[in-house]
Formats: sequence, structure tokens, C-alpha cells
Amino acid sequence: MTELALTDDQANALHGTTDSDTDFKYHCPGDASYFTEGQRQRHRLLTLAKAISNSLRVYRDGALSFGVRPGRAGGGDTTYAYEGSAGNALTDDATNYIYLTASDLAAGNTVTVSTASFPLQSETPHIPLAEIVTSAGGYGCDDITDLRSASALALQSAMTAANANTLVAGAASNADALHVHAVAGLQAAVQDLIPTITITSVDEEDGTATVTIQVKDAAGNNLAERFLVRTWLGGAEYGAPMAQTDFSVDIGTEIREIYATADYEVMSDATGRVVMRVEANPDGTYYVMAEVDGRICSGSVAITGN
Repeated sequence: MTELALTDDQANALHGTTDSDTDFKYHCPGDASYFTEGQRQRHRLLTLAKAISNSLRVYRDGALSFGVRPGRAGGGDTTYAYEGSAGNALTDDATNYIYLTASDLAAGNTVTVSTASFPLQSETPHIPLAEIVTSAGGYGCDDITDLRSASALALQSAMTAANANTLVAGAASNADALHVHAVAGLQAAVQDLIPTITITSVDEEDGTATVTIQVKDAAGNNLAERFLVRTWLGGAEYGAPMAQTDFSVDIGTEIREIYATADYEVMSDATGRVVMRVEANPDGTYYVMAEVDGRICSGSVAITGN
């Protein structure tokens, strides 16, 4: 793979100019300050190299050992100042995978070497530094493959700003800010699997009342599907069935009468709703109990006559 260099004319045209990005001055041959300007350029190049290209660079420091240059790395809210390490042992006749873990960065002078592979980032977050292939008791500088760019030039996440905001916005109220929790502390996919019931009633003031039983999910949203609901009328909260003049189904389908004018199994309509009609013997307060999936709810019904 050939990279084209400047032509002679292009290179000569730079004499006496200054690069606007780096402030490098291209000196002219024969200048009295030729040597001095050359030293300035070398100093600037070394400064730039040390800032990025030399940071955490793996280098050869023995027949079967290596060193890691000092550098800085970030991890979450922490910035680590890695002081470097030297004399790190390599396995002969193998590919050595060299990387820094969070514990290495915290220690500041250790590094991890594996002859298997780099770990999965999802399991062991790390900074890949290099691969070194050794054989016959040694290796050369060309046997070092620099892999630091794998961290600097990683693929970006597909998460949108809206996704991120959803995770962060509920941090104060959610038990775990990395998951979106619903009101009942459950993910939406699970809410529908745990039905609950609400009971509301309207006194018709003629000795009758209308009672609506609604099946909801764990977050309190109406469930638009059919349920088998057992419902009964009693004289006390969570009491036994007690027959009245009438206790019958207005909306829903009666499946089984367990106790006449007191206790039924009813299939809800497609919106998860059952409506019962109550006609009491005397005026008073009665209780409608409803059960779905083993959960019982009780609601009082105050019935007055004409």
C-alpha cells in the first residue's frame, strides 16, 4: 500500500512558510539559523509525540520482556495517571496479548498479559495496548503490533440521546438507573403478567347499585383482554357470600353460579371489565369481592332505597 509523498515542487514551496495548525516553520537551506531551527522542530515533534503517540506505548526492553510508557486514561468519572512499567515477562513461541484493566490503571505500574486472547469488553473492560509475537527466545521491534487505536477509534453506540435521557431521568426514583422501571418496579413486558383489580360502585338510590370490576396490570393500566373473574357479595369486607334480592351480570359472561344471587364466576369483556347489578334486601352497606389470578380485592357498596 503506497502513500504518495509531496512532489519536489510542493516540498520546495514550503521554504520559509509556517504551518498554521502546529506553528512549525519550514526553514530554508542555507539559513544562518538552519541548525537552531532544526532543533526547535525536533523539540516540537517530540512534545507532540509524547502527548499522544507515546502515551501507554508498548516497547521492547529485553529479549523476552517489554515495557509500557507512562500515560493517562479515563474510566467513568476517574482519570488514571499510569506511571508506566518495565521488565514485563512474555511467553516464548506465542502471541502475547497486552492490555490494561481498571486494577492495572489504579495500581499505576502493572499490566496484564494473556496468550489466549483479549477478553470481551462486556465482561472485562480494558484498554488493548499491543500484540507481541515471540519465537526462539526473543522478538524484534517489528513483532509488536500497536493496538491502542482500538480504544481511541471504537465503534460508537447505537444509543440515541432519547435513550440516554430515559436512563438518566429516572435515576432519583428508579431502583436501578440502568433499567427503565415502571410504577410497580417491573419492566413493561412483565407488568401484563400480574393482573390486579379495581372495584368502583354507583348507588342508584332505588335499592340498587352498579358495580364495575376492572382488571389492570401491575402499573394500574387497564388490560384489554378477557379474564375469568370470581365475584361475590358479602355483608363484611372479605366476608363470605351473602344472598340478596339480586346479584347479576350486566357486562361480561356468566360462566358458573356458585351461590345463587351471591357468588359467580364471570368472564370479562374484551376490555377486562365486568359490571354487576346489586339489588339489596334492606338498605345498607354491602361489600363486593372480586378475585383474579388468586388476588382478591374488596369494595364497599352503599345502597339506599327510594
